[in-house]
Amino acid sequence: MSLILDPRDPLKDCASRARCLHWRSYVLECVHSIFIIYQMRKTNFFQLCLLLILTSPSLHAQQASSNAAPAFHGDIGVGIHHAPNIVNSVSNSDQTIPYANFEYGDLFVRIDMIGLRTIPIGYGNIELVTRVLDDGYTRVGANGEQERRRSSVPLGLGTLQIMPFGAIMVNVYRDANQSHGTMADVLFAEEIDLGDFSIYPQIGAEYRSGDYVRYFYGVSRTAPTQSMAGDYIAMDATNPFIALFIEMKITGNWYLNTDIRKLWLDKSIYSSPIVKRHNITTGLVALSYRF
Repeated sequence: MSLILDPRDPLKDCASRARCLHWRSYVLECVHSIFIIYQMRKTNFFQLCLLLILTSPSLHAQQASSNAAPAFHGDIGVGIHHAPNIVNSVSNSDQTIPYANFEYGDLFVRIDMIGLRTIPIGYGNIELVTRVLDDGYTRVGANGEQERRRSSVPLGLGTLQIMPFGAIMVNVYRDANQSHGTMADVLFAEEIDLGDFSIYPQIGAEYRSGDYVRYFYGVSRTAPTQSMAGDYIAMDATNPFIALFIEMKITGNWYLNTDIRKLWLDKSIYSSPIVKRHNITTGLVALSYRF
């Protein structure tokens, strides 16, 4: 996952946004955020989502100005995504995928992330987020048997803070599918505007809990590779990465988007006998139309 900022170039406006942030309003937002965090200790995730939505100041602001319809702005297109398999599997590493990076009111899509902005905090909002991940795979054993590990379904909370010196995104999820593991992402990005080109260098890290690592990279007792496992024990993993997103205007509202990402796997992952890499390089090339 790479952070693609608002197509209206919000980093250019972040200084003016900071100046417009009234001190008293900011204090009230912080108090409101503390109340929400206090409520988190006695609610489950779905109750928390409902609480955030119902108490969101942005929701009440929209209700107060119901005459103004939410504005749609952003990019829609199609792309080719390349992601080498971490394990020996029958999965295809090249896929044609829809490309989306847009906002509609408080709803947003950032390539593989879908979310809803709720209460304001700092230079952004607390967001309800999920990601469309393709981390599942099917392995074929030495005797031809197949073992399916299903893709995760992350559900969680996050925030995108667009500040004068760049943007920071932090998200924490719980896999609602088979692994039931905890996942987290942290990323810093900066925009370099070169006219018809915009470059977004990024740096960050992914965290995956032991439950996640155990489900996706552990060795089952019935697998032929069990004899190769030795003393392998799946533990928490932190995978650092760097990325570069390049946006190029072709003509009119048509844009060519390129995203390259290098990720280094934690020892807890690459020590697994079914993992064949220490790092992976992924890429995305997409043609999009900006609305």
